[in-house]
Amino acid sequence: MTSPQRLQGLLADLGLEQAATFTAVHGGDEDAVTRLFGGNPEQCRPLPLEELREHYDRDLILVSRSGPAVIVVENNNYQGSREEVLRPLSRHGRTASAYWNVNAVSQLSLAEGGLISCAFEMIAPEDTTFGARPDAWQPLLEGLNLDDGHLWGVGLAAVERATGARFDNSWVRGPHHAVEITRVPEHLLGQGLIDSPLLKREPFISYLADLGPTLLQPMRRHALDLALAHAALREHPLAVAALTAATLPAGTRVRLCEDLTAAHGQAHPMARALLIGEPEDFEPEWERPSHLIFRQAIVFGVLAQCVAAHLPAPTHGLPDILSSLSTAMTGDGARAEEFWMVKHLHDAARRAA
Repeated sequence: MTSPQRLQGLLADLGLEQAATFTAVHGGDEDAVTRLFGGNPEQCRPLPLEELREHYDRDLILVSRSGPAVIVVENNNYQGSREEVLRPLSRHGRTASAYWNVNAVSQLSLAEGGLISCAFEMIAPEDTTFGARPDAWQPLLEGLNLDDGHLWGVGLAAVERATGARFDNSWVRGPHHAVEITRVPEHLLGQGLIDSPLLKREPFISYLADLGPTLLQPMRRHALDLALAHAALREHPLAVAALTAATLPAGTRVRLCEDLTAAHGQAHPMARALLIGEPEDFEPEWERPSHLIFRQAIVFGVLAQCVAAHLPAPTHGLPDILSSLSTAMTGDGARAEEFWMVKHLHDAARRAA
C-alpha cells in the first residue's frame, strides 16, 4: 500500500488536491468501465495524467489500468461517487472510490455485487455511514487514520487496499486515455428506498403508477402536510390561513405574508435561546425543545414563500418547497421517513417534466 503522505503529495503534484474522484474496479474491463461511466470507448484518446488538471470544466474521465484494477480519475467531477455508476461497476468486481471537492465535501465508497456496501463522508464517518454492510470498510481501514492531515491520501490508500490498484510511479507514467462522458441518469429510487413498505400503500402506489409532472402539486401538498404535523403547526391560525391564501383578498394576503415572515424571524432566536439551556447529551437530539421551535421557524418561512407566490395575484398550486422543508424534517420517525420518500419521488417527477 502506498502511504497516505505520498498519495497526498501525488495529488498536490497533479493539481488534484482541491477536487477529484478516483474510482478503481478490481478485475474490470476498460471498455466496460468506460461505458458504465457514460463514455464511448471508441472516442478515447491518450492524455498524460498531469494534463488532467487543465480540463476541470469538462465532463472528462481518464481511464487506465494498475495491476488487477481499472482506474478512472476525474478532475472537479464526482460521477464515480454516485450509486448509479458504482453499483453497475461492482458487478464486474469490487469497486471503491474516493471523492472530495473544494468545499471539503467528500465520500469514500465501497460497492460489491451490485450494491453499495458502505459509503461515508470522510470528514465525519461516524455520522454519515450508509450501505448494505455499514461495517464493510472497517477491516480495510485498519491502521489508517482519518483524523490526520492527509485525509484525501488516506482515501486513496483505502481504495488501493480494496481493489489492488496502486497509485505508484509506474501507474502515473503509464498510459491514460481520456474520454468525454454523458451523465448516467439517476435511479428512480436509491438502494435504501426501493424495498420500503411505503411503496405498498397509497398515495405512493398511485405516485409510482404515473410518475410525472402532474403529480408535482399533490406531492408538494403531501410534503407540506407532513411538515406541518412534524412542527406541530397543523392547527396554527397562520398555517390554516396560508393553505387558503389563493381565496383571500389581496390585502389580506400581503398582511398574512408579513405575519408569517415575522413568525419565522421570531422562532429562530427562540430556538437558539432554548438550546443554550439544554444538556448537550440530550438523546435523541431532534426531540430537544429547541428543535421543535427550529422546525416551526423553517415551516413558517416556507408558508410565507407559498403565500408570496400568490402576490400580487393568486396562482395555481404551490411553489417548489421540498428542499426548503428538508431541514425541518429532523429525526427518524415515520413522518420523516414518509417525507423523504415523497421528496425522492418529487425529484424524479420534476426530472420528467
